[in-house]
Amino acid sequence: MSTLGEIEQLQNEKTRLEEESHTLDEELNKLETRLKILDEKVAIQELKNENAAKKETISQLESKIGLLETRLEKLLAGNALKKEDAAANENAANQQDMKETNEASEEKQEKDEETIMVTALDGEEDISENFEAEQEKEKHELFF
Repeated sequence: MSTLGEIEQLQNEKTRLEEESHTLDEELNKLETRLKILDEKVAIQELKNENAAKKETISQLESKIGLLETRLEKLLAGNALKKEDAAANENAANQQDMKETNEASEEKQEKDEETIMVTALDGEEDISENFEAEQEKEKHELFF
């Protein structure tokens, strides 16, 4: 029986090893499945992180775009105001020029009037002197 006992012992060991192999296969399948699951979870988390980073970049770019658009609108509005101010300043300058031109014209006219008056007065003096000289002549002629 020793052979029979040895055969039985070998069969028992074979059965035990087959069971162990089956258990190990199950464990291997579980671990492979778990590996696939974890691999997918890691890939998903990496995509989530990449998407979050992209969303953050998009948000920052949109924010910068909004600020630049606002700044541009203010600059355009400022340019419009500057153009209006420039037009107003130009109008004011034109009015000032016209005022100065009118004042200069008035001053010139006053000078011309003074010149005419002085000339007229000078002429009157000449006339008066001539008139007096003529009267003197006439007096002398009457006496002679």
